[in-house]
Amino acid sequence: MIPPVERGGIRAFFLYDVADTIDLSAIPRVLGADVARAPLQLRPEAASSFIQFDIPPVIVPRTALEVGADGMQVKIFDYGVVSVSLHFPFAGAWSAFVESARRMRRDESLASLARRELEAVLAELQPCLDDPHEPLVEDYFVFEVERFAAPVASAALIAADAGELARLVVGEERSLSPKEQDDVFRVSFSYYEDDLAILGWDNAFVYDANPAPVVDILEFANTQLVELRTYDGRLDAELDRIYTAKGERSAEPMRYLIVDIRELLDRSTNALKFIGDAYYARLYRGAATRLGLEDWQRQIDAKLRSVNEMYRFAQDRAEHRRDTVLELIIILLIVVEVVIGFLTLRH
Repeated sequence: MIPPVERGGIRAFFLYDVADTIDLSAIPRVLGADVARAPLQLRPEAASSFIQFDIPPVIVPRTALEVGADGMQVKIFDYGVVSVSLHFPFAGAWSAFVESARRMRRDESLASLARRELEAVLAELQPCLDDPHEPLVEDYFVFEVERFAAPVASAALIAADAGELARLVVGEERSLSPKEQDDVFRVSFSYYEDDLAILGWDNAFVYDANPAPVVDILEFANTQLVELRTYDGRLDAELDRIYTAKGERSAEPMRYLIVDIRELLDRSTNALKFIGDAYYARLYRGAATRLGLEDWQRQIDAKLRSVNEMYRFAQDRAEHRRDTVLELIIILLIVVEVVIGFLTLRH
C-alpha cells in the first residue's frame, strides 16, 4: 500500500503559442521589476554549465487565490510560447491525492483562469511580440510528491501498488491490464533509489525531494509540442490555399513560409542544450517520445517538402512565363527590325 503524502502538490500547465518570437529583453521595461530570468533548477551534482537554455525564459509571478492554488507563474519563452502554471499543494492520504488529481484534470475553470491570465499578460506584452497570432494551447499536469509520510524507495513504491500508480498517470479509474501497466512504466526514470519520474502523454508523476528540474524539462518539452502543432497548422493552411488556387499561387509567399518555419523550428529545437548529463538527457528524450515530438517533426518535414515542391513548381512556371515573354519581345523586335529594313529598301 502506498503511504500518505506528507508534502506534495499538483501542477497544471497551460502552454500557448502566441507569436513567432518574443523580445525578452524588452519585457522588464513593459511589465516591471518583478520579472526575472528562469534558468533550469538542476540538482547540485548536475553539470549545469552544459544543460542550459540558449536564451533563458522570463518568469512573471501572478496570484491565483480564486481557485485555491498557492501560486501562479507565467513563463515567457523567446520562441513565442507563454506557459501559465498553477500549483496546488497537497498533504494527506494517497487515495485523496489520486482523487484530487482526477478532479483537477476535469476542472475546466483552471483552463479559463489560465486563458484570462494569458490575455491580461498579452495586453501588456504587445510591444514585445513579433507576428502575434491566435493562441494555440496545450495542457499538461504533473503530480508531485516531495516526501511520503514514511521513507520509501522507488522500487518499493512501484511494488506497493503498481496498478494505482499506472491509473494515476493515464487518468483511468478502472484497473489497467498488465500489458498497459508495463507500457506506462516503460517511460520511467530514477536517478537515486528514492526518486521516480513516470511520464505520460498528458501528465506525469514525479517523486523527488526537488522536483523542479524534472518539471522544468517537462514544461520545455510541451513548449516544443505546442510550437510543432502551430507550424503544422500553418502548413496545412498554406497547402489548402495552394490546392484551392489550382496552381495560381505566387511562389514568393511560399518561399517566405518555408524559410520562416525552418528558422523558427531551429530556434525552438535548439533552445535547450543537453551536453554532459545523461540522466536529464534521457528524461527529455522520454518526454519527447511520450509527446510524439519526432512524429510531429516528421509530419512537418513531409509538409515542408510538399510546399517546397509547390514553390519550385510555381517558380518554374514563373520563369517559363518570363522566358516566353522575353521570346515574344525578341520576335517582335525582329519583326519590327525586318519591317523597318523593308520600308527603308523601298524608299
